[in-house]
Amino acid sequence: MKSEFYKYIGSLFYAIAKTDGNLTFEEYTELSRCLERDWFYIGDKNLEIIKKQFNDLQSENKSADICFNFFVEYLQNNPDLFEKNIRSKILKTANDIAYAFSKINKAELTYVAKLNLEFKKI
Repeated sequence: MKSEFYKYIGSLFYAIAKTDGNLTFEEYTELSRCLERDWFYIGDKNLEIIKKQFNDLQSENKSADICFNFFVEYLQNNPDLFEKNIRSKILKTANDIAYAFSKINKAELTYVAKLNLEFKKI
């Protein structure tokens, strides 16, 4: 996969964490845990791309909607990059991030559901 792909993944994970307007330490910790546990096979360089994109968006205080739509547009333009196992891994990580702080809230549930629907379209 190209590094661009992982930048979009970082944007999505940021959107899920930021969707309720807050980004908690627990959500970032869960992202790191998920990357180490489930994404290790992509290599340190690509893991860093995901984390850097997440951190850059946090520094810029970007809106979750903008970041989510950024990912969806990339998904729609590159459906062949999102094989079933990648979609499953993305959904699992998104769920884990959403559940990291006070379980899942309505806003996060909505984004995870939207993501699932977008994956079903491809």
